[in-house]
Amino acid sequence: MEDHRLKAFSLVVEMKSFSKAAEAKFMTQSAMSHLIKNLEDELEVRLLSRKGKNVIPTPAGRIFYEHAKKILEDYKTMGNDIYNLVKKVKGPLYIGASTTVATYLLPQVFYDFAKSYPEVRIHLSVSNTEKIINELQQGKIDIGIVEGNVKDRRIILEEIAEDEIVLIASDDNPLTKEKHVTPHDLISQPFIMPEAGSGIREFIDDFLRMMKIDPQEINVLMTLGDPELLVHMVQSGLGISFVSKWSIFRAIKDGAIKLLTMPGKRLYRKFYLARFDKEPSSMVARTFLEFLKGYRFFIPF
Repeated sequence: MEDHRLKAFSLVVEMKSFSKAAEAKFMTQSAMSHLIKNLEDELEVRLLSRKGKNVIPTPAGRIFYEHAKKILEDYKTMGNDIYNLVKKVKGPLYIGASTTVATYLLPQVFYDFAKSYPEVRIHLSVSNTEKIINELQQGKIDIGIVEGNVKDRRIILEEIAEDEIVLIASDDNPLTKEKHVTPHDLISQPFIMPEAGSGIREFIDDFLRMMKIDPQEINVLMTLGDPELLVHMVQSGLGISFVSKWSIFRAIKDGAIKLLTMPGKRLYRKFYLARFDKEPSSMVARTFLEFLKGYRFFIPF
């Protein structure tokens, strides 16, 4: 069975729409519908049905989808294995990443990638989300890994990992004895903040507004671009801070800082792959992109 039909069917199931799937495949909606109809005729069973505005798989369609995904994954593995046998992946790879991503997520990724592709030379630019997007726009990097909102609609984003934002204080801060931290507590405490322009700073400011707090009301004692240094400043008792949970694994384990509890839901954000083109131009960048999309990250405590 041709793999383009399996891809088309899987896309319709995942996007719950013929029109959206057709657009993603650069096909007309009628051509997409025709592909699916051919599949159903061949199998003599209905694979998709409509529920409101959405297209959903029938029981047979769900079974077909699970097998299709496995076959497509096998196709991809086969292609990669053959390519690696015939032609080595080698050359430069230019990546831009936020400080949190570069410090806590990428070291293990690069280690595992280098084992499979030892002739790739990685050039890593560490900066905030705003600057990474600028580097993408200027063609200085192949791929960006960011943690904030991206306003340029030309940028393609794909989620690769999740991060929890937590509020921390030194172990002797009086707030550690409180059951919950109130908005008044946030205004009255000195803060160590991530630098302006970073994804996490934008996330924090949005959260404060949601709590009916103007970010300008916060007593920002210091701003830092290095998450490790930020945690050390909190540990010293200079102030409290919102930080990535990835950045405090050791400090929590050592008992050097405490988590403060905020009322309501826990705070989560996403890390995204960012790129201009649907398919990067270089084989090295395409190989790394597929590698990273399939990577399973260790989630801290």
